[in-house]
Amino acid sequence: MSTRQLVCLVLVVPFLAFTAYVLETAGLLGFYAEMLRSPSTLLASTDLTLSLGLIAFWMYGDARETGTPFLPYAVITAVLGVAGPLLYLVHRDMLTARRGAALRSQGQRA
Repeated sequence: MSTRQLVCLVLVVPFLAFTAYVLETAGLLGFYAEMLRSPSTLLASTDLTLSLGLIAFWMYGDARETGTPFLPYAVITAVLGVAGPLLYLVHRDMLTARRGAALRSQGQRA
């Protein structure tokens, strides 16, 4: 496991646990109601939405270049936020490592 994969997993696991806690205590509708409650939280929500949109745009292009699936991570991003890009990076690195190992293996056989 690469350092980047480890860092992404270390970040995503507690984030998902906290997300589950918030959704359990406030509910999905309560969560969105809180996001829209004041100009400050609306600004933070707008900023987060724009940031995740830019990241999703990058993921789409990167997925096309690397052959990594995009749609599952776009859905996760839309529903759970940053968990989608973090999990995308873990999956992308796993695929890249497998492809590199397969190429090395083919090179040794030739």
